[in-house]
Amino acid sequence: MNRLVILGDSTASIKRDSARPETGWVEAFSKYLKPGWLLDNRAINGRSTKDVISRGEFGAALDSVTAGDIVLMQYGHNDEKLADPDRGAPAWHEYAVNLVYMAGKLKEKGARVIFLTSIARRNFIDGSLQDTHGDWPAAMKYAASLSGVDCIDMTIPTMVGIVEKGEEESKAYFMNFPANLYDNYPDGKDDNTHLRPEGAEWVAKMVYEKLSMLDNKPECLI
Repeated sequence: MNRLVILGDSTASIKRDSARPETGWVEAFSKYLKPGWLLDNRAINGRSTKDVISRGEFGAALDSVTAGDIVLMQYGHNDEKLADPDRGAPAWHEYAVNLVYMAGKLKEKGARVIFLTSIARRNFIDGSLQDTHGDWPAAMKYAASLSGVDCIDMTIPTMVGIVEKGEEESKAYFMNFPANLYDNYPDGKDDNTHLRPEGAEWVAKMVYEKLSMLDNKPECLI
């Protein structure tokens, strides 16, 4: 059985019950897979390209990959944290190098690799949505060109979606809500990075649509 393998950070990962309603977008993606394909979500909270390699987690994923698998890679949120020496990876140096390295190793195993740039943060200042990802999406696109793999831009489309939803209404996509709405968060939460179920469904559908538009549509998709 071939697999769709996901490598990424907390925006994609499977959440503990104690974190609900936080939901990774991959948790809403199974409906878009053809029967006979297994979804193997190896995204982990807090990971960057740097520490997923140094911790051996990429190596474990690589060992499990077989020819015909498809691997989606979405890193960047934590690579941007340059003040953290364990995770921070400069966009045009270590981040791009790590992506090229991982793509090359996966391709050697016969996997198809597709990069996804980071989804946007809901960061409004004076009514204007801010770009918080800097050079990392462009560096991923460059790494994809060097590696000969597809790269889907999720940053700009999710920014557009947040603006279309509206500054206040877009809170429904994210872990941004008042007190006494969820048992796990009696004091509420002001998190504009991580998704609630509505946001996970929104991103998962967008990923499916973008993948379906590739010249060589991944065979795992309905």
